[in-house]
Amino acid sequence: MERHPQWERLLLGILVIVLIGILGIQFFEGYSFLEALWFIIVSLTTTGYGDYVPVTTAGRIFVMALLFIGVGLILYAFGNGVAVIVEGKLADALGRKGMRKRIAELEGHILICGAGRVGRQVIQSLKKEKIPFVVIENDVNITRELREQGVLVLEGDATADEILLEAGIRKARGLIAALPSDADNVFVSLTGKELNPNIIIVARANRDESESKLIRAGADKVIAPEAIGGRRMAVSILKPVTVEFVETIMNSRGTEIEIEEIMVSDCSSLIGKTLRDSRIKDQTGAMIIAIMREGEIIGVPQADEKIKPHDLLIAIGTRNQLSLLENLAVISESKEV
Repeated sequence: MERHPQWERLLLGILVIVLIGILGIQFFEGYSFLEALWFIIVSLTTTGYGDYVPVTTAGRIFVMALLFIGVGLILYAFGNGVAVIVEGKLADALGRKGMRKRIAELEGHILICGAGRVGRQVIQSLKKEKIPFVVIENDVNITRELREQGVLVLEGDATADEILLEAGIRKARGLIAALPSDADNVFVSLTGKELNPNIIIVARANRDESESKLIRAGADKVIAPEAIGGRRMAVSILKPVTVEFVETIMNSRGTEIEIEEIMVSDCSSLIGKTLRDSRIKDQTGAMIIAIMREGEIIGVPQADEKIKPHDLLIAIGTRNQLSLLENLAVISESKEV
């Protein structure tokens, strides 16, 4: 639980004033403990019923000093309490309003449904890649934590149409269903595809039998974290150097080598040429390691493989080399220098 030293000190100060007041009134006026407590409480709260009043000069002087200090302390504590409540609610309201405005302005972003262990890994990856995204999470503590980190997050049920619409699903390019329940991920996939038929959905599955259900519900890709983790552990012990190389490329932002997906445009100068004739390696330095065509992956394509419009070239190289390849993939023959 979060501690607030300032409030602890204020409460301690008030208790000390009350205790001193009780002891002083008992000493000067001869009141019982309960009578003294009643007198101090009604005096410090400025209620002043008047059924008990100091009759001695020393008692009156003591009470005046006590009221001067005690009432001031109580008013200060009350004022601080009101300020914290009002400012906190105002800041929270303004923060939520500003966040909703920023979300409404997004386009081509990713929705992350669920910010548990899997969802947090997705968040970190998208932050590294500087991809705009919105998180939907129903745990108030997690949403508060993410807001403090500057993450765009909505508190609510990701299976509800209203929250998905508020997160901008109609303008989003992708949705990641990372909820802990397979049933919820099925529902999110179904709802997401209904609200935006063109959105790409990647869903988490905890059980093998859930994969087919998620695909039928609209998920384009189903990921089973436990299965992937098990295979990765096996490969790590069998081929440690290969795994380390791939992880360096996929996870390290400081490495020179990257893997990129590059779409071939309708007017690209590469269309109709074989990989050999295109001289991609000579012109850019990047290497084509696979081609996705009409949903099929052509792994390690041959040199005589012809490039077609809308081919997705999966290439490896430095950032500069991949940028040169991107230019080739979109620039027509007539525009080449």
